[in-house]
Amino acid sequence: MKWQTRLLFPLLLFLLLPLQTQAQLKSVFVKTRAKENARVTVYYRVPKNYDPESRMLYRVLIIFGGRNNTGKGEAGGRLGWGEWADKNGIFLVSPGFRNDEYWYPEKWSGRALFSALKQIKKEYRICDTKLLYYGYSGGAQCSNLFPAWRPWNTRAWVSHASGVFHEPNVRMRNVAGLVTCGDADLQRYIISRRFVEEARKKGVNIIWKSYPNHPHDVPPDSLKLARSFLEYYHRLYPEDLNRFARSTESKERQILYVGDDQDHVIYKAGTPEALNILPEDRVYFSSEAIARAWCGDKMP
Repeated sequence: MKWQTRLLFPLLLFLLLPLQTQAQLKSVFVKTRAKENARVTVYYRVPKNYDPESRMLYRVLIIFGGRNNTGKGEAGGRLGWGEWADKNGIFLVSPGFRNDEYWYPEKWSGRALFSALKQIKKEYRICDTKLLYYGYSGGAQCSNLFPAWRPWNTRAWVSHASGVFHEPNVRMRNVAGLVTCGDADLQRYIISRRFVEEARKKGVNIIWKSYPNHPHDVPPDSLKLARSFLEYYHRLYPEDLNRFARSTESKERQILYVGDDQDHVIYKAGTPEALNILPEDRVYFSSEAIARAWCGDKMP
């Protein structure tokens, strides 16, 4: 019996330990008055090693997939978001909206999303005051329109291949934004580029990156850039996750590098090469990690 006990105890530990660190995919339901969204499912993924006793809150990334996406795959961590979320201790949340112009949050979908977050917060220690957003295609419309609807609830947002943007405004100056698109996705490329130019005129420093010869798809390099961007702002504001910390709405950040979107090259700020970039083609970086992801590690 002794040898059986000795074998059984390590086996039980082996079986139980993974359960303690396993990421979980769950869902909540929200009722709305929208015709095709009477009962909306909102999926969310609890990161590995979630600690209910932690004094810190956990960041939330809202992910919007393509138009009328169920949200299950996105919240489940597809396209590499699961590993990224576990690394950073971030909840993934993705709603399964359908039609009814759900990309306009002021109509009904915004209230539905925050109602879902309120439900999740009853069970998990999440931060619902400074959210991250990511979306592609139809979801990219949401990932910029939702932050513009409630900029005070947003820390950073990313839209890839969007066909609809919010009207650039000064309220978004302290909300970090990244816009990407393949240049072979011509209509969305033109819309995206025009939005970035108008936003910059309002003093909103949007990071912009186009991908040569890419149609309406999600290039792996665009995901790498998006994750570097969102991780930087997640880590830059740890006070968002500490209920007792003093809130800081903006932080002074030194410009380290300047990119040339036309030539897809990057230079150190203040160099003659950086100063010679046309103003409309300049992309400014305060983070080396984001700059590396933007230029494909081709640093000066």
